[in-house]
Amino acid sequence: MKSTFIKASNWVLESVYLVKHSFKISLFFGMLYLTLYMILPAIPGMQSLGLFAVFIWPFITIYIIFYYQKLSHEEAFDSQKPLEIIKPKIPDILKVGLFSFIYAVILSGLIGADIASLIELSKGTPDYNFMLDDFSGIIYKIIVMAIPFMMMTWFAPLLIAFKGYGFFKAIKSSFAACLMFFVPITLGLIIIFLCFLCSMLLISFAFAFIGSSTSGFISLILSFALIIAMAAFMSLTFAMQCVTFKEIFK
Repeated sequence: MKSTFIKASNWVLESVYLVKHSFKISLFFGMLYLTLYMILPAIPGMQSLGLFAVFIWPFITIYIIFYYQKLSHEEAFDSQKPLEIIKPKIPDILKVGLFSFIYAVILSGLIGADIASLIELSKGTPDYNFMLDDFSGIIYKIIVMAIPFMMMTWFAPLLIAFKGYGFFKAIKSSFAACLMFFVPITLGLIIIFLCFLCSMLLISFAFAFIGSSTSGFISLILSFALIIAMAAFMSLTFAMQCVTFKEIFK
């Protein structure tokens, strides 16, 4: 267990190194993810972009991981190179996007009724503990159903782009690798999440401390800091994806 923790910690430290030495670009990657998959889908009339975003997700991932690979090897990044790598493998990469879309639709269908019933219950009951239990159950169901998908797609686009795997082999190999290294990968992601959570709490405490202040500028700065923290968290996750891919598929 100690060696597993050390391995996970080393992966996290290397991820931090990659983000630290490309902070501006990494924040751009994180903001791109937040914009495509969290902000735009929440805007009325923009939900259709969610479909497009699902299909381009594997391509974006390949591009970002290629950047971190070059940074890890201290090589110059050529923005045209990943496009050259992707071009002959577009059909298989699109299959990953289609697979992601189908899985998202199935997940939405399975939990849609639960969410709808929870909304109805919220209108007619003041029992917030009951509501919290129901909500926790939905979150638990989402996590349980999302884990297999994450395992199948964590490495799949990268295996297609950088190792020449076909779609089915990439999905199977990604799942097998994540299963074999499930504990260190999960532990590494938990460490990153806890760091993110601590930063969010510190920012929230600071916001609460000056909440009575009349300075709108300071409030704006703190809100911006929250967004930066979220973008940094996403970029660290991408960096972790790069590091684990490099270590596992040497």
